[in-house]
Amino acid sequence: MQKISPQVFSAPAPDVPPTRSTPDESHHERAWWQSEFNLMLVVFGLLAVAAFSFVVLAPPPAVTTPLKSGVVSEAAEPATTLVDTEAPWNDAQRAQARTDSQEILADILALQKELTTQTVTEWAPDRFETALAMAATGDEYYKAQNFQAAITAYRNSLSELENIRALIPDVIASKLATAQAAVREGKADLARQLYQSVLLLEANNILALTGLDRVATLNEVVEKVQSAKRYETRFKTTDAIVDLQQAEQFYAEALALDARFQRAISGQAAVQALIRDKQFRDAMGDGFTALFANQFSRARAGFSAALKLRPDDPVAKSAYQQALASDTRSSLASMLQAAKQFERREQWSNAVSNYQAVLQRDPNQVAAKLGLIRAGARAELSASIDAALQDPLALSRDAPMQRAQAILADARAVKNPGPQLRAQIARLDKAIQAVDVTIKVALTSDSATRVTLTKTGASSLELGAFARKNLALKPGRYELTGVRLGYQDVRREIELRPTDDDIQTFAIACTKPVGALSTASGD
Repeated sequence: MQKISPQVFSAPAPDVPPTRSTPDESHHERAWWQSEFNLMLVVFGLLAVAAFSFVVLAPPPAVTTPLKSGVVSEAAEPATTLVDTEAPWNDAQRAQARTDSQEILADILALQKELTTQTVTEWAPDRFETALAMAATGDEYYKAQNFQAAITAYRNSLSELENIRALIPDVIASKLATAQAAVREGKADLARQLYQSVLLLEANNILALTGLDRVATLNEVVEKVQSAKRYETRFKTTDAIVDLQQAEQFYAEALALDARFQRAISGQAAVQALIRDKQFRDAMGDGFTALFANQFSRARAGFSAALKLRPDDPVAKSAYQQALASDTRSSLASMLQAAKQFERREQWSNAVSNYQAVLQRDPNQVAAKLGLIRAGARAELSASIDAALQDPLALSRDAPMQRAQAILADARAVKNPGPQLRAQIARLDKAIQAVDVTIKVALTSDSATRVTLTKTGASSLELGAFARKNLALKPGRYELTGVRLGYQDVRREIELRPTDDDIQTFAIACTKPVGALSTASGD
């Protein structure tokens, strides 16, 4: 007997007319399946479902000889057997793979649209093109019904697109930094373009929104700053305070539009400093003019105004005191005499102030010029000695020692030094000699801690582990460092100064286990 597979259906012969029922039969109640017409409708319906499933879900079948009259020949049996073997399970897998491919592709299309809206071709064109190429490869696999390969390609594409999207925060940060730099440079168009591109990436970015508000007035701000600069330049020629005041006004108007514009902030501060300097110079000039005209009240008013601007200015202080005592020292001779008196007392800064006051009245006063040179040099020498003596241990380093020796040589070259200079020379010489001695040092440890000795401004010396180590060191600042496995590192700073002790002893050892710190923190 021939074997007929239940998976294969053949259409009924088109030229076979349907059998009609007799009138008597039509009057009898029959089940729906007893009607030939109903059976034909069912058969055609089943054939339509089978054809749809076969075309959509099944792989392209092998070419076989068409079946006729619903009879399956023995030669066709292998083909029908293959369909029967693969159909239920493989068709279901293919259907699932097809569904998965479509779902991933939908995610790809959504993310592609999102990134395109965010102008991805401007900040990651190559990677975006690569991701789309992966998706195109997946399309080729999909067309060939190789759904698993298509899924792999689609997933790779989706992963790359997600990686590109992850770059957006860094892209935003870079664009904001560039936009802020453009604002500082006054490039309104560039800054506006960058802030707008940030808003395409993040619609509610606060920095971009506030940046656009600043850009709206940036051109006007830049114009006002440029106007202020022109008045600053003009002041250099006119020395008129009104030019500075006009510049300050333009800076104030610029800051009213943008209180954070740095060029306006720094420009306004610089102009205000110039105004104070100009006011100080004018007040001092008025004071000296009045002083030399024996108008002492006016002179005091001028110097007082100057001191309000610069309370610690030595010239203004000296001038004010001079104005108070001008009834007895109103002439150049008395002023020069006062300067010389300051020299004899070795009060060099006061002598310099007096000589400067004389020269402001009479720039051609030779005695004042010579006195200013002399007093200025001595004031500088005295200040240099005091600076060297502030930190005697620093003389243990080469550079400070060389400077101190040079200063000492200059001081000893002064003819007829006063008692103050002689005392300074003695102290400096003693400080230099003090760092040229050797100090005996004993270091004690626990024989387990590895110790390193470092001198400020010099290289380190590895001492290793020891119980006691005797050293001979120059005066100066040193740092002891102890390291021991399993213990907290220790550091100790020491200052070696000459003392009456034969040996100066210092201990260093790692005593706290590493776990002790964790335990203390937990408590």
